[in-house]
Amino acid sequence: MKQNTPITLKFLAEKLKMSVSTVSKALNNYPTINEYTKKRVQEMAKELHFTPNKSAINLKERKSRIIGVILPNLLDHFFTRSIYGVEQFATENGYNIIISQTHDDLEKEIQSANRLLKSRVDGLIVAISKQTQNFSHFDQFENMGTPVVYYTRNPSFNLNCHKVLGNTFQGCYEATQFLIDRGHQKIAYLGGPKMISFTHDRFNGYINALKDNDVSFSSDLVAYTDFDRENTITAIQSLFKSSENTPTALVAFKEPILFDAIKYLKSVEYPNFDKIECIGFGNTSLISYLDFPPIASVEENPESVGENAMRLLLQLINDDIEIQNYQKVMVDCKLVVH
Repeated sequence: MKQNTPITLKFLAEKLKMSVSTVSKALNNYPTINEYTKKRVQEMAKELHFTPNKSAINLKERKSRIIGVILPNLLDHFFTRSIYGVEQFATENGYNIIISQTHDDLEKEIQSANRLLKSRVDGLIVAISKQTQNFSHFDQFENMGTPVVYYTRNPSFNLNCHKVLGNTFQGCYEATQFLIDRGHQKIAYLGGPKMISFTHDRFNGYINALKDNDVSFSSDLVAYTDFDRENTITAIQSLFKSSENTPTALVAFKEPILFDAIKYLKSVEYPNFDKIECIGFGNTSLISYLDFPPIASVEENPESVGENAMRLLLQLINDDIEIQNYQKVMVDCKLVVH
């Protein structure tokens, strides 16, 4: 460690092989911490010349009663619904929330994190941007003893973290299984952006359902889109170009891209268009108004994902769970047949 580098609570905790919460309590003579632990912590703090940030401790004890939420885009219906779950549970427990949108831009995400750190939020809930691979801007919260919960997007580059996720593997598996049970052997998969920063559980669910039913996989039946309409049309054209390997069914990452796909196939008067059976993630209320609705939807229960993220965060804030006892909570999806 370089000279003049301030000793943090996290550094102390790592040296002592204890949680940040335990070290903080030992330094503040909490009665729940035994004398031996207090002595070890206080001796190490003295030896390393650790100076606690009194103003930070006072603020922490007083609590701001504010939770920060960082997410990509509130125009995405999933995130709007998830915020409803976060806010309901927060309000019931006497907390307010500050929402910051990144628009999937890493720089905006870092700026949002720094702003919320200065605001002294009691905890942070994050859906990472598609560019996030380094987590230092979020680690600084835990270094100060402020818990962070990642939700909806699984941060594959960050193994030691708290997370609440929709079980999209199970959702996509059930959707693919449903189509196989209806006699389909050529099922296409239309995925979202090929982001390397979080895991592709939907695609894995699709692959596993094919494998478990001895349906052969073809890379010709897989395409990806960045969510804009032009990109989606290019992806659909690549999926439906072959006369020998034409899909009879389609599973889509999100319903908006599925609706673009349906609209395009109809506009070009694609042969047997009305026989293609589709399923997308979302279960939006618009479906009942469509001329050619998907046969089913995967309901991701975003309100429950948001509520569970807030519940876990409160358990961490209240020290019901140690900050380094990393939790993974899964919320199941449900196949809704229309």
